[in-house]
This record gives sequence, structure tokens and C-alpha cells, in this order.
Amino acid sequence: MRIYQFHFYDRRGRRPALDFASCRHDIEAARTAFGQLQQHSSCEGVEVFEDDRLVMRLDRQTPPPELHAGH
Repeated sequence: MRIYQFHFYDRRGRRPALDFASCRHDIEAARTAFGQLQQHSSCEGVEVFEDDRLVMRLDRQTPPPELHAGH
């Protein structure tokens, strides 16, 4: 398991929320982050990090296709 950081951002690019999760891999972290994004109505997206590595940036309107691939 790896620790991932979720940096949520709003329309102005501010980061009003930060969360952490323990996930097995990047896709699981992305699914978790996207699920949490749906609970933060003031946020437009989330950046997923593992340590200093940016794993991906997810937007509320356009989740990446790999989140629906059933991995």
C-alpha cells in the first residue's frame, strides 16, 4: 500500500481541502480521489500525488476513461 495525497482545488485555483489515502496503485487512488471530489461541492478538481510525483489531475466534469475501465 502507498500513501497518496489529494489536493482539491476550486475555480480560482485555490486549494481549500487536502486529504490522504492508502491505496494499492494509481488507479485505485484516482478512483478514491474522484469519489471524494464528488463530496467537495466547492471544488472543481483534484490533483493526486504520491510523495512528490503528480499521478494525475482530475476535473469534476471530465473524469479520465481509465476510471471507468473496471481495473
